[in-house]
Amino acid sequence: MLGKEEGEGYSQLDCQLNYGWGAWIGMLAMLLYLVEAQGGKASTINGLGGIGDICLTCYGSLSRNRSVGVRLGQGEQLQDILASSSQVAEGVATAAVVVLLARRFRVSLPVLTGIAQILEGNISCEQSPPDSEAVNEIMGLPQIQGEA
Repeated sequence: MLGKEEGEGYSQLDCQLNYGWGAWIGMLAMLLYLVEAQGGKASTINGLGGIGDICLTCYGSLSRNRSVGVRLGQGEQLQDILASSSQVAEGVATAAVVVLLARRFRVSLPVLTGIAQILEGNISCEQSPPDSEAVNEIMGLPQIQGEA
């Protein structure tokens, strides 16, 4: 998601201040909900293996997942991006699994669900925020835990 906006031409600062940080904080909160719903501890997410990994995935220049988002935002098709990469962007396959886990444990994950919908081609990221279908769909998804 963050890479998508940057790929559409928004500066890194614009992405961070407007969409990026909001999405990042939302994803972190959703991840905490999902961990706790499965009987885990929120402290599991704190530290390099949780927050550190998410931060690098969203903002690291070497992040394979972020690269996919940037290229999607530039208008490339997912299948072309994956075919041209020699490395695996694990978030592409993981997104749908996270949504299935959320449904199983009745946790609402609107940002992560939106990302999965973009990757599955169900919503478009062709327009620029705040008018993009992707942003509007994500913002319209249920925000209350347990409605997934």
